[in-house]
Amino acid sequence: MLEKSKNFTFYFLIILLSSFIFKEISDYLDKQKFLENLRYTDNTLENFYIVSKSNQTYILKGSKMIDKKDEYFIENPILQYFGEKGSFTLTSEKGLYNNENKTAKFYENVSFQSKDVQMKTEYITIDTQKKLAYNDLPTTVSSKNMITTGKNLFLDFDKEVLKLDNVNTQIRGRND
Repeated sequence: MLEKSKNFTFYFLIILLSSFIFKEISDYLDKQKFLENLRYTDNTLENFYIVSKSNQTYILKGSKMIDKKDEYFIENPILQYFGEKGSFTLTSEKGLYNNENKTAKFYENVSFQSKDVQMKTEYITIDTQKKLAYNDLPTTVSSKNMITTGKNLFLDFDKEVLKLDNVNTQIRGRND
């Protein structure tokens, strides 16, 4: 009887060990199939903060940046610029930077704020090489004493020139 018990235990251990080995092999093969199907086409940064410094400083923050070849899609971008001629902050809900033609596009609730001027629009394109900004949508520019609305914005950062078409300006002043 003891001999039968030893044989039973021996065979039971062999079966148990074999099933364990087959399970490990099966798990390994499942992982290999999973890894084969994984594709790393889009690189994503979340809650990012990028600083570029030279004689001027650019800071770009956002909740998400997705790299798709030559374009970067940005959620909730905040662009801050600090230079010799002043500083500004540009915010929107979405942004797109094209690395090939060096243009940045900001859209949905675009807000541009500097020390003296605020600008609001729904879409703006910035040519980072030529330092130009433009759009073909309604834009509101305001300061302490005026509000200007118009369309077809053109802004040259170097020459400090802002142009709008179909302009309506309201000037606020003191009644002394």
